[in-house]
Amino acid sequence: MNTEPLSLELWRLGQKHIRIVTHDKRFIKLNTLRNRVNKKALWRLCAIYAPNHVYMSVLNYLFPERVRLKSRAKHAYPVGGEYVIDVDNYIFRGMDTEHPRTWICSACLEVVRRYTIRLSELIEENYESIKIVFNGAKGFHIHMLDFNVRDWTRYNEHDPVKSHEVARFCYILHFARMLDTRFDEPHFTLSVDPMRI
Repeated sequence: MNTEPLSLELWRLGQKHIRIVTHDKRFIKLNTLRNRVNKKALWRLCAIYAPNHVYMSVLNYLFPERVRLKSRAKHAYPVGGEYVIDVDNYIFRGMDTEHPRTWICSACLEVVRRYTIRLSELIEENYESIKIVFNGAKGFHIHMLDFNVRDWTRYNEHDPVKSHEVARFCYILHFARMLDTRFDEPHFTLSVDPMRI
């Protein structure tokens, strides 16, 4: 497993739909302020707005400034993108009331870390370019940077967003069979949604 530090150069920022959340809980789409957001522009805009959070799309777009609703996303022309699996400690907490959602359980986080490594090893059977990102509180995101839609479905150029959704659906089912488990509904939904940020 590659343990190099993460860099913004891993992602094609100019093809990402990027949003920030301000302190007053407003979402601002950076692609409308500036059509192409590169590393320098992102740093500058974050210095101006001082956001609470910065989000980027999992899909890469030819025209990220056109990203709107899912039904209109094909006009932004998705041209690929990574697959992200969200692994967090709610998977293991279940209905346990000893773990309030407001603080970090280090024992739970250690279990999630080990589970993330196990999942990464399974992912490496199909993909070699993966990065793991700590989400800041309760778990990790596994990014498969070399995920290819055509590995899992036929690409439909008339509805590329649907192609990405079908490929993610097929991969998560394959992945669940390898684990001999199933994802809960929220994690399954997040895993197949190509419009997530």
